[in-house]
Amino acid sequence: MIDVNEGLLATKLEQLDRLLPDSGDPRVLLESFVRTASDEELVRINPVAFAKSHGCDEAALIDIFLHGRKVGLLRMEWHYVCPGCGDIVESFQSLNSATAHFFCQVCSANREADLSDFIEITFSVSKEIRRSRYHDPWSLSPEEFFFAYRFTENGVVHDRSPLREHLRRHAAFCAFFEPGQAITFEAAPDPGYLWFTNGPVLIVRNDRTDETRSFAFDYNGTRSPGYEEEIAAGPVRVEFTNATDRRFALLVVNLPGDYEWTMKPFLSGAQLLSNQTFLDLFESETIVAAEGLAVKRLALLFTDIQGSTALYDRIGDMKAFDLVRLHFGYLRDSISRNSGALVKTIGDAVMASFHDPLDALRAALDMHAQIARFNAEAGNDLIGLKVGVHVGTCLAVTLNGRLDYFGQAVNLAARVQALSEANEIYLTDEMLSVPGAEGLLAAFATEARSVQLKGVQGHVRVHRVYPVDG
Repeated sequence: MIDVNEGLLATKLEQLDRLLPDSGDPRVLLESFVRTASDEELVRINPVAFAKSHGCDEAALIDIFLHGRKVGLLRMEWHYVCPGCGDIVESFQSLNSATAHFFCQVCSANREADLSDFIEITFSVSKEIRRSRYHDPWSLSPEEFFFAYRFTENGVVHDRSPLREHLRRHAAFCAFFEPGQAITFEAAPDPGYLWFTNGPVLIVRNDRTDETRSFAFDYNGTRSPGYEEEIAAGPVRVEFTNATDRRFALLVVNLPGDYEWTMKPFLSGAQLLSNQTFLDLFESETIVAAEGLAVKRLALLFTDIQGSTALYDRIGDMKAFDLVRLHFGYLRDSISRNSGALVKTIGDAVMASFHDPLDALRAALDMHAQIARFNAEAGNDLIGLKVGVHVGTCLAVTLNGRLDYFGQAVNLAARVQALSEANEIYLTDEMLSVPGAEGLLAAFATEARSVQLKGVQGHVRVHRVYPVDG
């Protein structure tokens, strides 16, 4: 029987409706889901997969999930997923807890956090509204824990089967060990690998033996030393001891070889940090890690107003200031409408970030269209907008109490914008080579040239984009 706290659910839905009065279908879908979903479905929801499976708009769904977190209807988690094995190594509920590095005890390897590829964002229904067994993973059976919770649900192996199912098919043993508990078990591994979630790996050769080999492994904590030995296929006996004062979950898997796996579409940390709703609702969440967090690919857009000093002289400080504020509103709308985030304003300039480079290009074109419409209605070319866009690798950091980005990609985007004149967009080669970019620019003229940019070694190939009649 499904037990829902109806009073609390009604309160949270009312709060959600006040924040998003026109949320429509996603709001109805979310309420129905809370009431009818299985225990397993309630926890660690992938919003991208959820939107696709329910036939709703992804951006609208993520928006309502973020507002649902704000009012306490949902809980949001950041998962650090090991790129080697797919284990969810760390999980936390706030960006403030993010670190630049993590350690995977399954692989016995240190990993660098990468917001683009292996930091996934999931949502769970608040346990105060509807409790699921999966809210308390230690209440699960060992099989449920490993094959429906611990490893990422978004992983798929080379044959496109789910990673969790791949591990289930090849599992040799799994159990929970109480503090100090020792268990002896037997397995007969085939050629490949016999690996343990606490680090040891037995490399199993193609030759076979009927002799039972014995091994003893102690678990002494998350950074227990790894162990590796090459053996023939055939029976083994393992004595495993949990030498810590905490419960431990052991999985032993006999894999036929090193499995290659990828992630299905998911909401990444990089995508979330370029979501305006997240930045607006959770301003207090910042990156504490001094080194920042790596972002493998991010599109960065800079704008500025041509001749702003002359504009202030021509129409006066007060009118010019109001005009600049108005233009900020147009630019913010274009950024938000195209799934980006306003990082900051710098004088009369804007810096924005986009997870999808094509969204950055759409936003740049939309900005020029909005400013052109404003100038036409004013009967005067009051604002001459200059735009530059680049995509590359950078670091997400916190500067002056707010999210910002650092690195050569940021410098390139700013330098490219400085080349632009009014009603122009300047793109780097990296931006124009993004699949689909040239199609978006079909109605515009483009002109390529090689330039020397301050602080950048060598020449950089850039592309001027302007109206055909410009």
